[in-house]
Amino acid sequence: MDTLFHGVLGAVACSTTGLPGWRRGPVRSDGRRRVADWTLPAAFAFGLFPDLASLGIHFATDLFTGNGVRWHGIPDFVFFLYNVTHSLLGIGLGYALLVAWKRTLWLPALAWPLHVLVDVPTHGAGVFMTPLFWPFSDLRFQGWSWWLSPWIFYGGWLTLLALWLLVLILRLSWRKPT
Repeated sequence: MDTLFHGVLGAVACSTTGLPGWRRGPVRSDGRRRVADWTLPAAFAFGLFPDLASLGIHFATDLFTGNGVRWHGIPDFVFFLYNVTHSLLGIGLGYALLVAWKRTLWLPALAWPLHVLVDVPTHGAGVFMTPLFWPFSDLRFQGWSWWLSPWIFYGGWLTLLALWLLVLILRLSWRKPT
């Protein structure tokens, strides 16, 4: 799916404001509710990360050099970074290092493997099929191309909207009377 979709999905599924915290929302250590939830933007960023750390570098470089955004002439290092950020090995190492560094990242960082899980069925034939077992195997999974299938694109966004509405409804129904 598109990169923005992955960010929003990460925020829905991997933040205490989204589905994991639908009942209580973000809570401080003293039991009071937090005004701001740092896991929401963190999960959003981790959802974007695999694409930004590979294709984002190429697109940013093209944009800053005045070439516009080009899908042709992508340098080999971008494909290497795509393989690293979309493989189980890269995810496992990256996730382990992140959580070892800052234990509280365990939930928002799950948006990274969720991104890759969504990419498996939504990336069709081509150079950006998901390389789950890289570098041990070049086996890639051919799913449906979300960019050629409007039902996948719009269906994904409608599902995200439904999930956010579900969180809102559940929060309102669990609200304690004051």
